[in-house]
Amino acid sequence: MGRRWADRPPRTDRRSEWGVATLEAVLVVPLVLVPILLSVVIFGRLEHTRLVLDAAAAAGARQAAVAGADTATVRARIAGELRDGGIDPARARVTIDPAIAAWGDPIRVRVEIGEEASIPFIGTWSVPLSAEFVTRSEVTH
Repeated sequence: MGRRWADRPPRTDRRSEWGVATLEAVLVVPLVLVPILLSVVIFGRLEHTRLVLDAAAAAGARQAAVAGADTATVRARIAGELRDGGIDPARARVTIDPAIAAWGDPIRVRVEIGEEASIPFIGTWSVPLSAEFVTRSEVTH
């Protein structure tokens, strides 16, 4: 006599395991991999902003060394570097100290900006970025 259905050993179906793996992948990709990808992009943007601030502070300090003071050309040079890097100069705070420097005196240029970092499922926070460059005045007043 043949075996009855109830007497057969349980059958393992690989296709159902593949379905479970696919479901796990569908859940893991948006919840884990997308935030990781976005965090790489966001931190890359923050690093780009920091590099632009460094370039603007260095260019402003070189211009201030030639001028020997905090002048409109120094501020224009900093604003131009920020614009070239894709940053609105109105968002940046520029400090040049001292306003007038004698020959050989240090001139300090500091550029600061606040950026927002927002990663889905993790949160949003403010990231203060700044760059500072010091040169010596090349002008005798």
